[in-house]
Amino acid sequence: MQYQVIFCLWLLAFESEIAAQLNRKYDIIPTLIEIAKAAIKEKVIRVIIATFRNLVEKAPDANLAAMLVGKLLPFSENLAARKWSDPEILEDVDYLRQELQDNFQSLTTYEEYASEVQTGKLEWSPPHLSETFWKQNAVRLNEHDAELLRILARLLSTSQDRVVLAVAAHDVGQIVQEIGAKHRVMELMTHEDPDVRYQSLLAVQKYMVNAW
Repeated sequence: MQYQVIFCLWLLAFESEIAAQLNRKYDIIPTLIEIAKAAIKEKVIRVIIATFRNLVEKAPDANLAAMLVGKLLPFSENLAARKWSDPEILEDVDYLRQELQDNFQSLTTYEEYASEVQTGKLEWSPPHLSETFWKQNAVRLNEHDAELLRILARLLSTSQDRVVLAVAAHDVGQIVQEIGAKHRVMELMTHEDPDVRYQSLLAVQKYMVNAW
């Protein structure tokens, strides 16, 4: 069943409009990467890599950054070192590696951050902890009807992952803006995890300073 579902995604990804929306709507890239890492059968890896190639060829702007955030580049380098019975796998892997390497050179820190937020899989990657990043980019989170701010607020309300909660609370504190997230951040000040409590406290402090 898993193979059949991924095969359907591969077929869908031949359409440019669909390829541009698949990951944005369904977050398929990190899921497919994890499936490929755990896959034993070559045909599963083959159809996943072929799907990634379609996503890049048909909608690179919508998918390359998410692939980099999902660490597909080092995984593709690992795949390139393996021996495959199907030569098309290596051809697709080499294509992905080249596209990812080229895009990695041009990907800005903000684009990397935005892609991470859009996946909802926050971690303590460098942008979150960089004062320079926030000084240069905090205002940009208001772009596109504050899309990234709204995602952070949603994560604060729905995520059960302690790292995601801590990072989201930290980022809201850095942004120091009210978009419906302040109440949730204050609730997280009593969270069982000390890092979540600490980052939530800092976020509230920054909000209060801004309010004064």
